[in-house]
Amino acid sequence: MAESSERNDLSDFIKCAICLEIYKKPKCLPCLHSFCETCLQMYITSEVQNQAKNTDESKSKVDETPRESGFRCPTCRNFVDIDDELKNAWIQKLPDNFFIVSLIDKYSIQSESKICDACIFNGKTELAVTWCSDCREALCQKCQSHHRKFKAFRNHSFLKLSVTTQQNVTSFSGFIPCPDHSSSPAQVFCADHKAACCTLCATIRHRKCSDILTLEDASNGVKDGKVTQDLRKRLDDLTENIKKKISNREDSQEKLKVSKECTEKEVTTVFNETIAHLETLRSSFMQELQTYEQSMSKTHDDEISKLSHLLTRVLLQRNLLDVSIAQGSNEECLVNIENIRRTESQIKDECDVFSYKASNGRISFTTNSEFRDIRSNLKTIGKFILMEKCLCMQTGQIKLLKKESSCIGNDICNAIFDFQNNVIITDYEGKRISVYDYSLNKKSSISVDDCPRDITIDKSGRIFVSLPQLRKVVEINLKTNTVQEMFHTTVDCWGICWMNNDFYITSGTVIQIYSSDGTKKEDIETSDTWMISGKENAGSIMYSKQETVIERSVISKSEKKLHTLSGAGLRGIDTDYEGNIYTVGMSSNKLYQLSSDGTLLREVDLKDFELKGTPWSVRLNDKNKFVITTRKGCVALFEITPGPIEQEA
Repeated sequence: MAESSERNDLSDFIKCAICLEIYKKPKCLPCLHSFCETCLQMYITSEVQNQAKNTDESKSKVDETPRESGFRCPTCRNFVDIDDELKNAWIQKLPDNFFIVSLIDKYSIQSESKICDACIFNGKTELAVTWCSDCREALCQKCQSHHRKFKAFRNHSFLKLSVTTQQNVTSFSGFIPCPDHSSSPAQVFCADHKAACCTLCATIRHRKCSDILTLEDASNGVKDGKVTQDLRKRLDDLTENIKKKISNREDSQEKLKVSKECTEKEVTTVFNETIAHLETLRSSFMQELQTYEQSMSKTHDDEISKLSHLLTRVLLQRNLLDVSIAQGSNEECLVNIENIRRTESQIKDECDVFSYKASNGRISFTTNSEFRDIRSNLKTIGKFILMEKCLCMQTGQIKLLKKESSCIGNDICNAIFDFQNNVIITDYEGKRISVYDYSLNKKSSISVDDCPRDITIDKSGRIFVSLPQLRKVVEINLKTNTVQEMFHTTVDCWGICWMNNDFYITSGTVIQIYSSDGTKKEDIETSDTWMISGKENAGSIMYSKQETVIERSVISKSEKKLHTLSGAGLRGIDTDYEGNIYTVGMSSNKLYQLSSDGTLLREVDLKDFELKGTPWSVRLNDKNKFVITTRKGCVALFEITPGPIEQEA
């Protein structure tokens, strides 16, 4: 099964994009895309004919201009310039893609039938035992013997076809050919050049080298040697490095999509407040935004594709090393190690071209002052800004925008941001939900049946509130100022969070998961957990246990301790759009900012802001604002101005 899966994976890399068949003499264009030589010839001929036709049709309309001499790559559409007179010779001079040729060899070697190709032409079916790398054919023992009798085929390289295990990458025949004389065995090893060769090469090419050993002596103990172990570790580290870069770009791409959705909602909200004749401007802006997002997304796709290709190469080298150690002789292991080391260096150089972190690609929207004034000379409704990686929340400046101590009752409260630039606050003592603007001016309020404790919002903007004493969750409709019961819980629902179309309920000793229709799905045992946050794109929930910040994977159900803050008395917790974690200490009276991996970035003493009461919760919006509530009913609105990113060592 593993071998069949590997062959299917290889087949994706050895098919021509034009004929969709296995490559026949693959040629590589300057843009690095490869095609069959015949397919490329037919494609260029067709392209040139189309160019000539288009030029003839346009001569009556425009002045005659120099015509492009070349064609566009069928895959990336980059223009390739060629001389018409040397067209055929130019194609023949294109470099062969030997990497694809080697993949085709590997694909053919792994063929499940392994029938002799020469015997098939004679109507026979004989089991193949060797593979000719030069002719790329499988041969039985008899055909191989005849193959070697001809002078033209005498120096061809042969590989034994053997039954492979699940982890095999190639087969070892016991014969190590000299790199320059394939028919002669490699018997000596030049330590100066790190290369194995035959005795003739040692006499001629390496006669001035000072350290020449027999292959047997040079390979003694190589499998358990420090060089082999270091190489294995570097390959593992390189694998992990590439995986992290791919994951980083996938996260960045998801953030790009989320920020695009938020920007679209903001654009729509602003535009709907204006008159109808601006519809054309809105459509133009949205099209530009879509194009920009697609452009950025393509960049991430290209980088992920290239890094995935590097990862495949590293894994192939890693498997080859394991098989060499497990099945090969010391001599074979030595030779393969040196080849892998050279390949490893090439892959590492290609990997280092990519920075460790991708641009987060976040897009924000800024409204033009002219648009707000609704002036007749408007040309656009605003502009979108790509948040480059040179700015980040980790080094941003924190500024208090507004605080209010008397906007709600003198008791515990929680707050969130909606999509209309409002702050929605639960008033536990007053049994109501209140709506405030960014200046903390009250806009409206809605009464509920009991004391509301926590509040959350889904992707569509629906607002949900937990009523722990009644053990139920209700939905708050701000447009109609109504309350609708959603479902009942089996525990006191102190904390609530919406993530991945599920409700996460905390009651101190258990975390319960409910589906959107109120069906209970799972219980997770915990302790001293009162509030919860979700990293939807990462598929994990965050919560605190007095002194420790916890991350739990929704997929693997594993719990990970990110950071411990002694004596903090942690309560509220949330994350920003970069994945940084924010939590407040009820005992320490501080705001803590942590990186996504749990590294403490900074502590902010909230006493400096003279907030009434100790901090209870913290919530962030999708940009750079956050709100902190206290146990005395104080609400404080803050803003983080993104700062320069710290360069990695």
